[in-house]
Amino acid sequence: MNKNKKIPELLVPSGNIKTLKYAVAYGADAVYIGGKLFNLRSFGENFSISDLEEAVSFCHEKNVKTYITLNSIIFESEVKIFKEYLEEIMHIDFDGFIVSDPAAIKLINDYFNDPCIHISTQANVTNSLGVNMYKELGAKRVNVAREIKFDDLRQIVKNAAIEIEVFVHGALCISHSGRCMLSKYMAGRDANKGECAHSCRWKYYLLEQERPNMFFNIIEDNSGTYIYNSRDLCLMRKLDLIVDAGVSALKIEGRMKTESYIAQTVWAYKKALEYIKEDSFNAEKKDILIKELNKCSHRNYTEGFMFAGDYRELEDNEGVGYIKDYRFIGLYNGYSEKYALPMILVKNQFKTGETVEILEPGCDLPKAVKIIEIMIIKNNSEFLSETANPNDIVILKDAGKINPYSVLRIKC
Repeated sequence: MNKNKKIPELLVPSGNIKTLKYAVAYGADAVYIGGKLFNLRSFGENFSISDLEEAVSFCHEKNVKTYITLNSIIFESEVKIFKEYLEEIMHIDFDGFIVSDPAAIKLINDYFNDPCIHISTQANVTNSLGVNMYKELGAKRVNVAREIKFDDLRQIVKNAAIEIEVFVHGALCISHSGRCMLSKYMAGRDANKGECAHSCRWKYYLLEQERPNMFFNIIEDNSGTYIYNSRDLCLMRKLDLIVDAGVSALKIEGRMKTESYIAQTVWAYKKALEYIKEDSFNAEKKDILIKELNKCSHRNYTEGFMFAGDYRELEDNEGVGYIKDYRFIGLYNGYSEKYALPMILVKNQFKTGETVEILEPGCDLPKAVKIIEIMIIKNNSEFLSETANPNDIVILKDAGKINPYSVLRIKC
């Protein structure tokens, strides 16, 4: 093990208390969360004031940092509302504030004593001059634009006077670091206020000026035509290079994602960082971790602009759509004293005879178990069934005892 190697913070998304607890269980060093106002996931469940209090308290008990996202654009008419919201949350001991509007920097400094301000990728910082300008404004960290190249990243880290953070996994936007107006033009929902309708994922046709009502497919796969449909970022194979560049934090996207996504991605990236620390992050281990990431529902992966070369991969979106090779079938839902076994809340249907994979915090690899018997618990009675359906509570004797933060999945 290389004790001198600097391992970056693993920063993980959480959209509610439940996913936050999974993020912590699987090894997040820090989580980022959004309240009910001024965050760029306004259609998510998000955190009430009491949820924010609980989240920070829970994370601090586990020595995990908690950052709140206040990264939407603030219009003149919203300044008073922003101040009022800061007054509501100023008693909460956040470890950091993620912002993109310079006004937020000033206002947060007005309401909090020596706040740790992080600049969002939404600010489109692409060089060390921009990084150091934000330092002068009081920022402690900048998440650089996703469009930069790796050589630029190394130079930015070298010349920056504050911490540098990069996205390494998750959804990509077709706009420059997310500053997109397509949704607002087409649906009246402002992506820069957290209301994105994902218009870039819609199906489009070509219409010729002299031929009204004649719609032409552009490129079609089995699902339709999606000319703006971007791939998902996955920098797992280059993670050692990014770590060696000296970044301070690696960020995963996905505050709208499920417990399953959080568990699987955090497990994979945490394991990768352990291998990097041990100087054992070789091609074989990268293949294993990519195989695990492929079990999440995802679009075709890309290494994005940082390692894209001629960008042809990013331009080729034919056939890009959600890949669902595995289905998320259940979560731990309490313990049966009667059977001395865990109860499982079913998320998607499964049947006897299928093989379930169980991923647990800290495991080297998920374990595989063939399901011979499904016992359904319902209305204080139990009965055997060959099929478990969503929202059933079941006992799987074949699975044995499992960690309370286990996720269960089955190959489709």
